[in-house]
Amino acid sequence: MRRRKGRGPVRKLQAVGLIVAMAWLGVSSPALAAGKYDGSVPMLCAVMVVSECEADGQCKRTSHQVANIPTFIRVDVQQRALSAHDGSGRTEKIKASSLTDSSLVLQGGEGGRWWNVVIGSGTGRMGASVVEDDGAFAIFGACTLLP
Repeated sequence: MRRRKGRGPVRKLQAVGLIVAMAWLGVSSPALAAGKYDGSVPMLCAVMVVSECEADGQCKRTSHQVANIPTFIRVDVQQRALSAHDGSGRTEKIKASSLTDSSLVLQGGEGGRWWNVVIGSGTGRMGASVVEDDGAFAIFGACTLLP
């Protein structure tokens, strides 16, 4: 059987990729085994997509920096707090929380600006909004359980 040129490095790269993927699954499985995203343990959520909507209904994608939203947010339902994970010390109090069959819902705000966060209890996917009387931000990301 003849060997084609260039197949050796590709197979090695595929093998390395498979090993990395298996190692990643092995590392993440303790977090998954710890339970669903139900608020019983703290989470770290990463903001991935932010859209800004004007009161006239026009929306456009923007950055978390423009929206003044931290890239990483620590969610601690037991302590009733959302905290910026950037050293700034910014914290928002969770005023209400509820758990449904499919999601964890958090709410808070003050001074005319209110927010809602929905985290898929089985997936850790996050959708959130920050709403004022003249506009809103739609925020999407993902959360992981903290040890």
